[in-house]
Amino acid sequence: MAPVAAEDIVPDAAERQQTPDPFDAARPFLGKVALVTGSGRGIGKGIALELGKRGAKVVVNYGSSAAAAERVVSELADVGTKAIALQANISKPAEVIDLFDRAIAHFGRIDFVISNSGKEVWCPETEVTQELFNDIFDLNCRGQFFVAQQGLKHCAPGGRIILTSSVAASMGGIHNHALYAGSKAAVEGFTRAFAVDCGEKGVTVNAIAPGGVKTDMYDENAWHYVPGGFKGMPIETIDQGLANMNPLKRVGVPADIGRAVSALCSEDCEWINGQVIKVTGGGT
Repeated sequence: MAPVAAEDIVPDAAERQQTPDPFDAARPFLGKVALVTGSGRGIGKGIALELGKRGAKVVVNYGSSAAAAERVVSELADVGTKAIALQANISKPAEVIDLFDRAIAHFGRIDFVISNSGKEVWCPETEVTQELFNDIFDLNCRGQFFVAQQGLKHCAPGGRIILTSSVAASMGGIHNHALYAGSKAAVEGFTRAFAVDCGEKGVTVNAIAPGGVKTDMYDENAWHYVPGGFKGMPIETIDQGLANMNPLKRVGVPADIGRAVSALCSEDCEWINGQVIKVTGGGT
């Protein structure tokens, strides 16, 4: 019998199954559906795009700007995935419920729930009104609770729920920030509690706590975090001041948060649960 050349050997079925498909390896979330609140802009957009690049179909939730959300849908199509823009005011539980119902009606399932909507405020504690308190807590706190609730109800087994906190929840030295910091600290409590109750479904619950990330919100508010900062400070000075507060000497961009969320959604992180992950470049 003539010898068989190495290139003529056909691997058996078991060996073929263990050989990764390069396309699948680059797009590990094929067949998955992600719902990302507040993803028409900023950090939410960065999260949606990173999940989409990895193959997930994406529900792009927005509050008011349909045009911005549709641009994100178009960008997701450009990276080869399907997406839909759905409006909902996350501070209203009835609209959160309806958002999940419409998402499931469109895509048939939800695997990843990313609660990103929020707003930041600075106000002296003595000047906080009930209206301002409710405005911040309705979105940052109540909104995230009911998004997590619907995630618990609807997430496929083995899914992920990721809430959004902030470094402000644990850092000191920032004046007039109790309202925002308190709303984000509550989110961290939700994270640990939901992680227990979602365990029976094999769904993990974690939170991301971003540092300074360049978004439209950053342009308006980041000067507060810079030592000696002032309203109207040049953006380049703000960037440098915040960059100097972490070892990597740069500020974050939305894709940094999107990559961290994508890591938590991966199978590699299925044993990470009930944690608050700071994404700050090593800063406080």
